[in-house]
Amino acid sequence: MLASNYEWQERENNQEEIETLAKAANVALPVAALLWERQLRTPAEVEAFIHPTEEVIHDPFLLSDMDKALEIIEEALAEDKKIMIYGDYDADGVTSTAVLYEALQIIGADPGCFIPNRFVEGYGPNKEAFKKIKADGYDLLITVDNGIAGIDELAYAREIGLQVICTDHHEVGEILPDADAIVHPKHPDFQYPFKELAGVGVAFKLAQALLGEIPVELLDLYALGTIGDMVSLTDENRFFVQAGLKQLAITERPGLQALYRQLNLDASLVTEEMVGFKIAPHLNAAGRLGSAEKALALLVTKDVDEAKQLAIDLVAINDERKKIVNELVLEADEQVQPFLNDKVLIVAGENWHEGVLGIVASRLIEAYQRPVIVLSINKSKNIAKGSGRSIPALNLYDALNAHVSLITRFGGHAGAAGLTLPLENVAELRKAINNYAAPLLADVSTKLPLRIDLTLHVEEATLALIEDMKVLAPFGTDNPKPLVKFSNVRLAGIRQIGADNSHLKATFKEEEATVEAIGFNIGHLKNTLNMSDDIDVVGELSINEWRNQQMVQLQIKDIAVPNKQLFDLRGESEWAKFCKNLTPSQQPDLFVVFNHPTFVSEWADKVTIYDVTKDVLPTQAVETIVIVDMPTDALKLDEVLTVLQPQNIYARLENPDNKGLVVMPSREEFGEFFKFVARYEPVDVKKQHPAICQKLNISKNNLYFMTSVFFELEFVKIEKDCLVINPNAPKHPLTEAPTYKKRQAIEALQQRFVYSNYTALYEVFWGNDN
Repeated sequence: MLASNYEWQERENNQEEIETLAKAANVALPVAALLWERQLRTPAEVEAFIHPTEEVIHDPFLLSDMDKALEIIEEALAEDKKIMIYGDYDADGVTSTAVLYEALQIIGADPGCFIPNRFVEGYGPNKEAFKKIKADGYDLLITVDNGIAGIDELAYAREIGLQVICTDHHEVGEILPDADAIVHPKHPDFQYPFKELAGVGVAFKLAQALLGEIPVELLDLYALGTIGDMVSLTDENRFFVQAGLKQLAITERPGLQALYRQLNLDASLVTEEMVGFKIAPHLNAAGRLGSAEKALALLVTKDVDEAKQLAIDLVAINDERKKIVNELVLEADEQVQPFLNDKVLIVAGENWHEGVLGIVASRLIEAYQRPVIVLSINKSKNIAKGSGRSIPALNLYDALNAHVSLITRFGGHAGAAGLTLPLENVAELRKAINNYAAPLLADVSTKLPLRIDLTLHVEEATLALIEDMKVLAPFGTDNPKPLVKFSNVRLAGIRQIGADNSHLKATFKEEEATVEAIGFNIGHLKNTLNMSDDIDVVGELSINEWRNQQMVQLQIKDIAVPNKQLFDLRGESEWAKFCKNLTPSQQPDLFVVFNHPTFVSEWADKVTIYDVTKDVLPTQAVETIVIVDMPTDALKLDEVLTVLQPQNIYARLENPDNKGLVVMPSREEFGEFFKFVARYEPVDVKKQHPAICQKLNISKNNLYFMTSVFFELEFVKIEKDCLVINPNAPKHPLTEAPTYKKRQAIEALQQRFVYSNYTALYEVFWGNDN
């Protein structure tokens, strides 16, 4: 049995009403089901969702202080004041900066751009940076994608003579910064109709107000930043991202064209997935490992040669980022182990790279299904600084805000946050935030929910279905890509892929139909799946194109085997692979040994062993056992299985005393040996066994076996260490000899454990209980 990583939640729909909607809206039935789940129940609602129009665009002047911001900017232009755009180092911050930079250029300004360095100025407003900006002659400071939490810093900016416009989209605290204008969709004194703009969305609305029209040429940046920041893809975000993706497909930006080439991307096929998993990570990588200036330059440069070099640099930086992430995930995972009972995991390591801690936290959430905070310790400054990621049941911003006395500074939103705190407060924060989270997470499953949209047969997973579902795109937050489930499918093939075998490539089959599948960061599951397992798998359908051939591909999100599992390790190569893949963190619960002292001595310090000959049988059930050697007693095996109740068995079933199979001599062989003794007595078996074995064509093992049988039945006697015939031998059948009976029992065990096929062996352990 392989448990799912998530709690699967299958939707219940009104099939009759869905069929009615499918006909009325002229969409495929699976698409109608997906629309129904999104609360789109009429043809008009469906049309508005699939083909949004400019009617969904909100007036930018409904945003807080938009009129003030325009007045300040127009005054700065009129008075030839210098304008500085103060951005952020992630994809949203960089695209926000680029949007406002190009919009201001259009209206005749020559703005400067400042992207704080994560490792120098840190996140958000910075007094030293503002001091330098003022010293460089700038008069107006416009923050994009940051500023709402910079209470002291923005006050300082005004104190030194800077005018300040704060544009941001992050959570608004109880105190607002003292700025000349605050443009924010969640401003408490204004009611902007759509609260889920990204930072680039707010900058774009400011550009829209400045230009008096929708800046179509900036829509590509809107799409990049909005998808990269994973905000809601509904309302006007959906309209602008749809349009922005079309713009990205025909972009004339030399930087994006160069990046497409470096990543071997076909611009004409650009999708939200390509942006989210290919393009945005390269924009983020620069700011994660150092300065984000190269990412900004890539977006705004007009120079083709510069664009090419910037693209090359960003690819190299992202490759380095991935390497660092993989290393830190392993280190952080080790630190998690002592705190597995915590509701919120907090791990901290000395000099961990601050730029990737959010990614590490996300990886740990996937593994442990609970909120995670990952901190980098700087002993010289006596601080811990890092990032947190949360689950829907816990608002991380609120949780940190409730313990603000322990934290130097923090910012973010419900699902993600950054924070800095004194080193001595880490342990106290761990205790306090877990006490805070305990009642909130008390009734929450230890698994994160996974909403399944459709349950399909493999034959229904077609290219046509995927094309039909594309009308729901772009997919993202609040409009997730549909998750489909296949039940009781079998493997037609499976292998690990990737430089470190961390990914999984599989083919699933149901009757005659097959579907290719790939699973990222689940390569270890190869060793937990059998070709004979009935498997349930959940994932996203996509089209994979290879050598001009299109095929359906399932990207695995989760996988489960609901039945008990048997892993056949009777072959030497299978056992060698199994031993090679054993790690301290990934191994069966118990190794059961019946009579194999060599294994016990060699493995005692590596795995947990139950030695039947001397140990007390554990009383607790376990998930997985390895049966190392062939049971010498069927009743003892039954007892072990009854008490331990394993769901998974790895069957090695080695015979340590005899590497070959035990074969009972025939009656003819017994007869020939008896005649030999009668003819050549006295027979010294120990000295003459090579010649005897050769003459009778029998094995040494069987020679000694027959000798023991004859002696036990008194057919022979031993005189001066030699065999002689007993002239007064009683008449007994061979089957009465204890040695003969023992070998018969071994033969029976061999029949059960060695000769049996997979199905028969499964029944030996579990019968028909499945």
